[in-house]
Amino acid sequence: MDIPRILISGTSSRAGKTVISIGLMRALRNRGYRVAPFKVGPDFIDPSYHLFATGRVSRNLDEYMMSHGDILEAFVRGSRGADIAVIEGTMGLYDSHNAVDARGSTAEVSKVIKAPVVLVANVERISRTAAAFVLGYRLFDPEVNLAGVILNRVGNPRHAYKARTAVEVLAKMRVFGTVPRNPGIEIPERHLGLIPAYEKDKLEQLFDNLASVVEEHIDVEALVEVARSAPPLEEVEPSPLFSEPKRPRVTLGVARDVAFTFYYQDNLDAFAAQGARLVPIDTLRDPALPEVDALYIGGGFPEVMAEQLERNRPLRRSIYEFCESGRPCYAECGGLMYLGQSINTRDNHEYEMVGFLPIATEMRAKFQALGYVRNLAVRDNPVSRSGDLLVGHEFHYSRVKAFEKLSFAYRVERGKGVDGAHDGILVKNTLANYMHVHVLSYPGMVNNFLNLAEKFKSC
Repeated sequence: MDIPRILISGTSSRAGKTVISIGLMRALRNRGYRVAPFKVGPDFIDPSYHLFATGRVSRNLDEYMMSHGDILEAFVRGSRGADIAVIEGTMGLYDSHNAVDARGSTAEVSKVIKAPVVLVANVERISRTAAAFVLGYRLFDPEVNLAGVILNRVGNPRHAYKARTAVEVLAKMRVFGTVPRNPGIEIPERHLGLIPAYEKDKLEQLFDNLASVVEEHIDVEALVEVARSAPPLEEVEPSPLFSEPKRPRVTLGVARDVAFTFYYQDNLDAFAAQGARLVPIDTLRDPALPEVDALYIGGGFPEVMAEQLERNRPLRRSIYEFCESGRPCYAECGGLMYLGQSINTRDNHEYEMVGFLPIATEMRAKFQALGYVRNLAVRDNPVSRSGDLLVGHEFHYSRVKAFEKLSFAYRVERGKGVDGAHDGILVKNTLANYMHVHVLSYPGMVNNFLNLAEKFKSC
C-alpha cells in the first residue's frame, strides 16, 4: 500500500514540532491536499488541533500501548482517502518509557510505519554547535530514516545562515528550512499542555498564520517529495474491532463538550462498530440525560469548567440516578473527578459535582502522575475481567480524598493510580479510574462494556 507520509519529530519537547506540524498540515490542506494527521504517543490534546488544522480526525500511534501490527492497521485505516499523512512525534525523537528501552519512542514508530523523519531542532543561541547537535540524532540509530532537519527559533539572517551552513557542511544533513523566533506564532499552553482546540474558535486564524510561516520559511515541496519517497507498506488485515460494523444494540451516552474532550478516536469508533449508537452529552447545558443504556465520561478539564458543571444541577442529578440504578458507567480521569462529591480548585474554591463516588478531588500545582501504567484487574468490572492486565496512560494534577474505604478494580503494577497502589474505583456498575485505556491495548473493553449495557437493557 502506497501512502505518502512524513513524520515531524523534535530534538526535545518544546522544540517546536507541534507548531511546525500544525503549520505543515494546514499549508498542505490549503494547497488542496487531503491530509491524514496522526500523533505518536498517548496525547489527547495535539490531535484536537490536528482535527482543526486538517478537517480530518487524528489518531494515536503508541508503541507502548499498541502492537506493531495494530500501529500499522491504525495508520492504514486512518490514511484511507488521504493524499498524504503527516505524523507528529512525541517528546524528543528517542525518548521512550524508560532510560534504555526504545519502546514507545517516536523513532520506533517511524520504523514500524517506514516513515521518513524530519527533525525540528531548536537552535536558539547556537550556530556551529547545531551541526554536532543534530548529527548525534542521525548517528544514534542508523535504522531511523532521518531525511533532514528544520532549524527552529533562529535569530537574525546571519544566525540562520551560520547554523544552516554548519549543519549542511559539517553534519552533511539536509536543511528544509530555518524558522525565526516569533512569539506571535506560539500556541498558548495550559497546565496539562496545549489548550484543547475545542475551546479555541480563534485558532483557525492562528493555523493559517502558522501555514504562512511554514510556506515562507520551509521548502514544502521538498517535504512532499520526501513523503512520496516513503516505501510501500505491506497490506494489513483490518482489525475485527472496526471491520464489520454491527447493528446498534445499545445507546451509549458520551460526554462531549469543552469540559470533556479526551477520547481516543479509535475507542469511539470501536464502540460504534460493535453495536453502540453514540449520543453526545453536553454536561454544561443538557438539562437531563437522554435515553441511554450506558455512559462514557472521558478526561478533560472539569476543574476549569467546575463552576459551570456545578451550575447544571439537573444533569448532575440525572447522572447520579443513572449510576445509582446500576446501569454501566465508565469514567476516565476527568470523568472520575466529575462523578465525585466535589472538586477543590487551585484557588481554593470548592464546587459540587455529581456526588456518586465517595471522594473529593483537589487540584495541585504539580503533576500527581504522568506516564504509562500497567494495572492488573483484581475483580470483574464493567470494562475488564479479573486477572486481565491493562496497559494505559495517566496524567493529572488532581489528588483523591476518600470519605470511606474504596473498592478498587485494579492493582497498580506501574504508575500511581488513585492511591499509589490501586486504581479503578468501583461502585455498583460504575468504574472510574485515572488510567486512560486505548482499545487496541485492551480490545475486550468494548464488548465487556456493551454486553453489560445490553444485559441491563433487556431487564
